[in-house]
Amino acid sequence: MAESTSELERYLRLTPKSKALWEDAKNYLPGGDSRNSIFWAPYPIFVDHASGCHVVDSDGVDRLDFIGTMTTLVLGHSPKPVVDAVQEQMSKGMVYNAPSAHQVRLAKLLCERIPSFDLVRFTNSGTEATLNTIRAARAVTGKSKIAKVEGGYHGSHDQVSVSVRVDPAKAGERSRPDSVAATEGLGDGTLDQVVVMPFNET
Repeated sequence: MAESTSELERYLRLTPKSKALWEDAKNYLPGGDSRNSIFWAPYPIFVDHASGCHVVDSDGVDRLDFIGTMTTLVLGHSPKPVVDAVQEQMSKGMVYNAPSAHQVRLAKLLCERIPSFDLVRFTNSGTEATLNTIRAARAVTGKSKIAKVEGGYHGSHDQVSVSVRVDPAKAGERSRPDSVAATEGLGDGTLDQVVVMPFNET
């Protein structure tokens, strides 16, 4: 217990600006952040800038980033070739309300490199990707239930907001976990439509 207390004390000592930003943010953002999936008590670290595998917080503390925005930053933060390509594209327009040749080239590249890809649907987030995937699976199979692994995070829509961070007292049997709401406000019947499987077991 002493070790965890000292870690907490160290965290509080090193992050006063993050705490102040979080206190201010709570006045404008629910919970003080737009992404409740990455919130950790007592408050999150607010990042000022990042490069490569390093993030520097608002207090100037340089930290190694082992998360990479849940692996979306496989090239690290701000790699020069990516920054250059984005800047070039931004000069041509940010968002089109129509298709472009870029999406065709990328879809073709993915389909050619990954044999199991017949077609590709691009989305803005993992939440949209899993939402569309579940909807397509239900349309194709005619079945409404889905299965997910206990502890897995797959976005923030109702169907996957089940058994993400589970209190062991509510989890049920290890071999057959219960479906536990990850948040309040899920639609009626959501938990009945999700079969939760134990992690790393067959």
